[in-house]
Amino acid sequence: MAAVDERRAAVLEAIVRAYVRDGQPVGSKRIADEAGLGVSPTTIRADMGMLEDAGLIVQPHTSAGRVPTDAGYRFYVDQMASAVSTSPQQQAAVEHHLLDAPDIEELLRRSSKVLSRLTRYAALVAAPPPDATRVRHVELVRLGERHVMAVVIGHTGRVDKRTVELAERLDDMDVQRASHAVNGAVRDLPMSQAANVVAGLAEGCAPALRPLIDAVGSEIAPEPDNSELFLGGTATIAGWGSAGDPAQLARIYEALEEQVVALQLLRNALASGDPAVRIGTEMPWLELSACSMVAAAYQAGEGATGSLGVLGPSRMDYPHTLAAVQTVASSVERALAVLDEQRA
Repeated sequence: MAAVDERRAAVLEAIVRAYVRDGQPVGSKRIADEAGLGVSPTTIRADMGMLEDAGLIVQPHTSAGRVPTDAGYRFYVDQMASAVSTSPQQQAAVEHHLLDAPDIEELLRRSSKVLSRLTRYAALVAAPPPDATRVRHVELVRLGERHVMAVVIGHTGRVDKRTVELAERLDDMDVQRASHAVNGAVRDLPMSQAANVVAGLAEGCAPALRPLIDAVGSEIAPEPDNSELFLGGTATIAGWGSAGDPAQLARIYEALEEQVVALQLLRNALASGDPAVRIGTEMPWLELSACSMVAAAYQAGEGATGSLGVLGPSRMDYPHTLAAVQTVASSVERALAVLDEQRA
């Protein structure tokens, strides 16, 4: 990049940092005073004119300074925004809070809260999809004469409980035999295959057990888009003054409350890479065009992958947010490894 281009890039970086800090349009004198570029306000004004012509900044009204456009934020993120490292103290605090979680649900719930506190934005944490998880154990528990609970435990620690109602009564011995048969047939299989295997198992088992095994096969089939989702810090949305009017803020709340929509936001972001940053008009829905998302994937063992991220205004501290998201993702992976060792 030529020297003049480097200077204009430095001017853009100064505008982004100043605008993120206080939300006020940034003028040439402020950049000259604060950015240490060694050039006059007149020279900086000329550079700002070139940046405006390039679509990277805009002048909100005649007497104001400039603010970044979505294209300006994108240029900043892609070429200048090296992630700020999380301090060792913060890293230790995150891991201390997560590593003693008793199960995956509590771990992911805590992760959403920690990520929101670190960034001051709304946090989303999605468990690995159930159909990507392998079966660790299946237990059938007799609840009554015609009711049996199927408890399915995945290798990620996910526990699903389904109640099966039967037309005929079964005794404890029948339930134990069925439990042993089902568990032996599906252990270590992907959840996506388990239901079909159980259906085949029913055809070859004792007639008395077929209704129960058939019913279990129907119940353990994973539902599409059924990843558990944990939200943290949604109350921060009310403070996003730059994200739009109250009606727009209400639509942001609604998007997060719809689990399928929130999961799609994470998947859409990560389709472009890991970690991922989606800025303003890059978001998949018009209602979120004043927002940005930073997301990352985490590995949950046995090939299963979960995701987490934050949703905030496009006037976001991208380096800090990227660092926080990656820190929490790596801490979740370590905490999941601890849980896996405890179950072994």
